Order: sequence, then C-alpha cells, then structure tokens
Amino acid sequence: MSYELVIFDCDGVLVDSESISCGAIAEIATELGFPMTTRESINYFVGTSIEYAIDFLKDKTTQPIPADFESRYRKICHERFQTDLQPIPGIENLLTKLDLPKCVGSNGPRHKIISNLKLTNLIHHFDQEHLFSAYDIKKWKPLPDLYLHAASRMNVAPEKCVVVEDSVAGVKAARAAGMSVYGYAGDGDGENLSAAGAKVIFSMCELIHIR
Repeated sequence: MSYELVIFDCDGVLVDSESISCGAIAEIATELGFPMTTRESINYFVGTSIEYAIDFLKDKTTQPIPADFESRYRKICHERFQTDLQPIPGIENLLTKLDLPKCVGSNGPRHKIISNLKLTNLIHHFDQEHLFSAYDIKKWKPLPDLYLHAASRMNVAPEKCVVVEDSVAGVKAARAAGMSVYGYAGDGDGENLSAAGAKVIFSMCELIHIR
C-alpha cells in the first residue's frame, strides 16, 4: 500500500504529554474523593477529551464537579508543560526524514497543539494550517470525523492516509475513517492497540521508511 498522507496524533505521539495531562486529572479527581494514580488516569483517559473525563468523574466522585475543573486542569498542564514536556523519542528524526506530506489530528484545542509543538521545537515540521483540532469541528475521537476532516482539507482520500496513534480511541477513529493506522506502544505491550486494529510499533524509527 502506498500512502499520500501521514496524520499524526499529538499527545503521546509527537509530544510526551500524557503523564502530565493524566497526572493533572488524577490529582484533581483525588481531591474530589475518587483517589486515582497517574497510571490509572492514563488507562482511563488517554485519547479521550477533557469533557469525557468530567463526565466519567461525575459518576465516581463524592462531590459535585467544580465549575473551574477544566480551567484548573488547563492551568496545571500549562505550568508543567513549560518545564517538563519533551518530544517523543525518535520523533524529530522521523519528521526530518519522512518524505510524505503530513499533518496533525488531535483531540486537544488548537492553541494547545501549537504551544506543545513550540515547547518541544517540533512546530517547524508542520504548516500551521495543517494542524487540525477536534475542537474546530466539535467531534472527538473515537468518532472518525476529525480524521476525515483532516484528509478532506489535505485533499487526500481516506484510504490513502495512514495515522499514527497511541490510544485505543484514536485507533478506533482512524479505522472508522477507513484509514490504516500504526499504534505507538512506547514501553507498553500494545495489545489494546492491536485489538483495536492498529499495527503496533514500539519505536518511531520503525516508520522512517513508510511509503
């Protein structure tokens, strides 16, 4: 199969942000009466939206979800990203050597995509009009809409797109969009990604020769 476009998820694929983001949710959830570790938060929320996390916690906590939950979460993440955020190992080399057109499709807000790519010095690899956020269309993974939107804007048929994801929700979105998908497992076993329909990879260097 020859591809005409690579669509990268952002968090957990380009930038190593999941432990920071999910750690912030775990911290707030614990304060609300639902004790949670960062690892548990990752298992619950990787690849979902903050709205999903809020809805999830409504049924779990002993206290009402505060109105400032999202703003506080964003504030914690922003502060920690400034000092702790790193690119995913090997992604700089991959983006430099990749011959195919590329874009980003993320559940996160557009300003967060831009900020995180700037913090990790990856922003120069992407045209800013090729950064697609689920917030722009109000449809989040695992729905396929974001990936179909990205393909349409890039003028590439879905079957000619390949997605790089790290979450089950993202893999499901890509598969529902009719796209091929690689599941980046990092130091995990990747079984959940494989079960969702991804070809599992453990290092970004495995994608350097993708065509």
